[in-house]
Amino acid sequence: MNQNNARDFGSEAIRERKSPTENRRLPFVSSRRGFVRAATFEKALLAIVWFGFLLTGCAGPAINVHARNTFLDSRDLKVMTDKMAAAIATDPAIVRITAHGPMTIVLDQLKNETDALIPPDQGDIFLHRVRVLLTAHQSLRRRFVFVLNPATFRRLRRQEGMTAAALGPNEGEVFPQYALQAAFYSDTHVAAKYRSDYYLCTFFLTKIKSGRIIWEGTYQTKKAVHESFLY
Repeated sequence: MNQNNARDFGSEAIRERKSPTENRRLPFVSSRRGFVRAATFEKALLAIVWFGFLLTGCAGPAINVHARNTFLDSRDLKVMTDKMAAAIATDPAIVRITAHGPMTIVLDQLKNETDALIPPDQGDIFLHRVRVLLTAHQSLRRRFVFVLNPATFRRLRRQEGMTAAALGPNEGEVFPQYALQAAFYSDTHVAAKYRSDYYLCTFFLTKIKSGRIIWEGTYQTKKAVHESFLY
């Protein structure tokens, strides 16, 4: 992993944002010389995070006796989006692209191919949390710029009562170069007193002009319940 990118992502991208007062008390906040003092700390933190991904990214088939259903939950949301944001920020191909300027990215809607009903407004949280993590620090915001879908942007402007003539030319409109997309799939098995769901959650960055996928990441887990919780 490139040390500069590990430093960029570091703990700031995974942690919730801290207030300026709190940041001044943290030992890894940068000085004029950067994050030199934080290098050892950040390496250790990233090692812990990635070790956690190895343990939780592909959960085993054991039955959770406390589970009441086999749906994806808030823990899955956090683990998978932490993993995706870290992978995007440190991917060598993406590092090379952002070295020449920021990537302008638009979010697409989640494609849900599982047996679980995920309303669009709830499915969007998976992609939006990746966006939040990739813009959680100034150094990341210089590499990743997120914009609204152009059609949504123009609709919002029309809602302000501006006619097409009043809007004029769109020289100031920023068009996305890449799309961040996600698709979830599941394999379900049901018996008289048992149900299991294996989930494959994929995230991918596509270059809009060519349609080429330049990065893809996956999160896999299996959930199972049995007996009374099925009724």
